[in-house]
Amino acid sequence: MDEQKQEELKTCQYCKHFLRHYTKCRYKQFFPLDVGHCINPRLRDKRIDTPACHRFVKAAKPK
Repeated sequence: MDEQKQEELKTCQYCKHFLRHYTKCRYKQFFPLDVGHCINPRLRDKRIDTPACHRFVKAAKPK
């Protein structure tokens, strides 16, 4: 994997400590937002494209 692609994957979106926020719409459907928060150490207002910090741990792929 080239260096640029590797850096793209090191964002909050791909970290196991990142919890994404969702919104509930009219027909009980949930849609993901581009924001969330980090549970290590509970920092708020993280975006999915925020560069990862030194606590980055790659999240397991969804089943």
